[in-house]
Amino acid sequence: MNPNDKPNKLPALIRQALAAIIFIASNAFATVWAAGDHGAEAPAAAGAVTSPRVTSHSDLFELVGVVENSEMKIYLDRYASNEPVTDANIEVEAGPAKGSALRLPDGSYSFKHEVLGQPGTLAVSFVVAAGQDTDLLGGDLVITDPHAEGDFAGATRPWLRWAAYAGAALLLAALAAAAWRKRRRQSLAGMLMAACALGLGATATLDAQAGPGHDHGNESAPAAGGNAPRRLADGGVFLPKASQRQLGVRTISIEEASLPTTVELTGRVVLDSPAGGKVQPTQAGRIEAGPRGLPQLGQAVRKGEVLAVVRASSSAIERANQQAQSAELNASLALARRRVERLRQLEGTVPQKDMEAAQSDVLSLQQRAAAVAGSVSATEALVAPVSGVVAAAGVVAGQVVAAGDLLFEIVDPSRMSVEASAFDAGLAANIASASASPAPGTSVPLQFVGAGSSLREGAIPLVFRTMPGRTAVPLSIHQPVKVTVQTKSQVKGFAVPIGAVVKSASNQDMVWVHTGAELFQPRNVRVLPLDGNTVAVVDGLKAGDRVVTQGAPLVNQVR
Repeated sequence: MNPNDKPNKLPALIRQALAAIIFIASNAFATVWAAGDHGAEAPAAAGAVTSPRVTSHSDLFELVGVVENSEMKIYLDRYASNEPVTDANIEVEAGPAKGSALRLPDGSYSFKHEVLGQPGTLAVSFVVAAGQDTDLLGGDLVITDPHAEGDFAGATRPWLRWAAYAGAALLLAALAAAAWRKRRRQSLAGMLMAACALGLGATATLDAQAGPGHDHGNESAPAAGGNAPRRLADGGVFLPKASQRQLGVRTISIEEASLPTTVELTGRVVLDSPAGGKVQPTQAGRIEAGPRGLPQLGQAVRKGEVLAVVRASSSAIERANQQAQSAELNASLALARRRVERLRQLEGTVPQKDMEAAQSDVLSLQQRAAAVAGSVSATEALVAPVSGVVAAAGVVAGQVVAAGDLLFEIVDPSRMSVEASAFDAGLAANIASASASPAPGTSVPLQFVGAGSSLREGAIPLVFRTMPGRTAVPLSIHQPVKVTVQTKSQVKGFAVPIGAVVKSASNQDMVWVHTGAELFQPRNVRVLPLDGNTVAVVDGLKAGDRVVTQGAPLVNQVR
């Protein structure tokens, strides 16, 4: 390197330092300009902050007081069931304010006082009397000042930003002067880059502290949504008491117990042989109405009652043969009667046995002629084999039926049978109880009758019967049902209604637990069926949890 070239490079280094200083200053000016005046920035949405609340509960009651415009609206529910209590007397004491809450038509209560509009913390107590139950509830009510300022560095202390940039510029100038004196041109460029990085770091640090809406250390941003139902960041749901009442949310407090293990089988409803019957004709013919007309579906009938009449029908050849045979028998009967008359005129000279033989011939011919004459237009009365209701009726007046056709089916609604298929040969010996579910949420108790000794389509048929004495069993013949068999084996779990179990976003079974007065948390669970109305939760819950049993699908839809 030529020593004469050094003086020519010094102005270039100075230019680099000046460029860095200008860069940092312009960045500081632009940042402060953006953080200082926001001009047309939209104001925060109204109602984004939840109204001041006081909550309290005991083993009997759960209370929520919501303050708006110096008025506290009080919601009182039963703690275990979340059922609203609308006929209570509530005495309120909030600092200097004392009085009775006024009942409102919507089932809530109201208490007004000017102290509820003043910022600060109030110790509030409630004396609740509902029927035979009396309780004392209390809590702290925190009322914030709605006019408090929330800006920090961007508006109240903008001079901090200018001071930081000025310090960075002075540091850069000092480093440049030191490098100039020591003639360390190579380290000067590195120092310039370090100073630029320091300036940019200061810019980013102060940007994070500028103005409303930015992060202020450990401060947490207020949750949006106000008093409306909303899904929380942890997956829970904030559901105000007013919304809980609109949705009809109800809960139960669960306790662990030994519950029977269950097996679900596919079955169908069949006719109970001792309590049902079928009506079929023994000959072909035409249907005629009975004394009460043809029975309709669901009509009650008595055993032995005539339901319909079948008038026999035959072909033309058969009718001609019957008429010819009837004419022949009538002619023979006329000859036999004349012979009996002649023998009577010779009475005393003719043996008695001849007279008796002639009379016997007349009687026989009369019966044969009557039988043949009746077969031409014979009728058959169809009677009910058992008492019950008509489950199937497939005929109308004048319809021609064949022998053996199923015309009517009579069942006893209180006694029906269910046939299920089991693939476990030892299940029949381990059945404790059973129930049939024709539809979700419905259950019919069943009594185990017995199991078949031969396989049917690879399964063992199991026969159950509905409990005697029940009149409104929602079952129909040939209806497919789900049979839930409770075995003698036991498992530890929590019994909850089947309507409490819903599906999560990942299609897993879960329930909603009432963890706070207005908070609900989802719990993934593992369930086993108990009967058509109840399931056993064997994993995911603990004793004392309040599980939502009514309105769980609606809570699950809150977003």
